[in-house]
Amino acid sequence: MRRNRAEIQVFSISFLDVLSCALGAVLILLVVVPMSPPSPEAKLKVIQKLKAIITSITTENKSLEQQISALEEEQSKTIPQPTKKPVPSLFGLPLKADHAIFLVDVSPSMLWQIDNLYETVSSLLNSCEVKQYRFIYFDAIVYNSGRYWRHGWLKGTPENKNKSLRDTKLHLSELIPNEPGGTNSGDALYEAIKFRETDVIYFITDGHPTVGETRVESILRRVRRINNNNIIINSIMVGLPGTTINQWGGVIFDPAANPKELYDFLHSLAEENNGVYVGR
Repeated sequence: MRRNRAEIQVFSISFLDVLSCALGAVLILLVVVPMSPPSPEAKLKVIQKLKAIITSITTENKSLEQQISALEEEQSKTIPQPTKKPVPSLFGLPLKADHAIFLVDVSPSMLWQIDNLYETVSSLLNSCEVKQYRFIYFDAIVYNSGRYWRHGWLKGTPENKNKSLRDTKLHLSELIPNEPGGTNSGDALYEAIKFRETDVIYFITDGHPTVGETRVESILRRVRRINNNNIIINSIMVGLPGTTINQWGGVIFDPAANPKELYDFLHSLAEENNGVYVGR
C-alpha cells in the first residue's frame, strides 16, 4: 500500500524570517542614511551590510535546496521488502531438521526398483539441512542398530552423508533380495518415534503393511497416541504398490495389493503428523 506523503514545502519558516530581516535592514538603512548624497564611508557601510544580507540569504537558500533534495530522494525510494530465505525442499518435502530419521523399506518388492530407492534416499539425505540423522531399515524385521547402523546419531556433514550413502548402497543390495519378506510398517514407525530427540521422520516405502499390525487404522491410531513430541512424519511412496518381479526377472502386479488403501494410509500418516506425502 502506498504511503501518503506530504507535499514538499519549498519555502520554510526560516527562509521567510531571513527575507523579513533583509527587508527590515533595507528600511533601517533608508532611515539611517541621510537623503543628501552619502559619503564614501556611508556607501561602504551600506555595501558591506547588503553583502552580509546577501550571503545570509544565499546560505539559507543552499540549506533549503539540500533539504528539498533529501526529501525528493526519500520520495523516490521504494520501501524494501524483507528477503525471505528459501526453505530447502525436494519433491515438495521440507528438508530441514535437527534430528531426522530416514525410515527405509527394504522388503523384496523393492528389488526391481532398487536404483530408484537409492536415488530417492540419496536425494533426500544430500538435500536435507540436518544437524544429526540416523537410518532405520525395515522389512518384516526392524533393523534399528547393530550391523546395519552402528553410528547412533551422526552429524549432518557432507563427509558423513557420503559415507552413509556408500553403506546404504551395500545394505540395500544385501537386505532387499534376502529373507525375510514382508513390510512391517507399524513397528518401524513405533521404533522411530521412540527416539526422543527426533523431530522429523522420512518414511520411505512401496507397499501396504503385511507383517505385524496390518490394519492401517490401528497403526494411525497408535502413532497418534505415542507421538507426544509432535514429530513431523513425511511419507514417500516409491514405485507402484503391489509390483514385484517374478522368477524370470519380469515385473508383475498383485491385484490384491489395494494401492488406494496404501495411498490413503500414507496421506493420512503425513497429514495427521504435520508432514507431506509425495510419490516417486
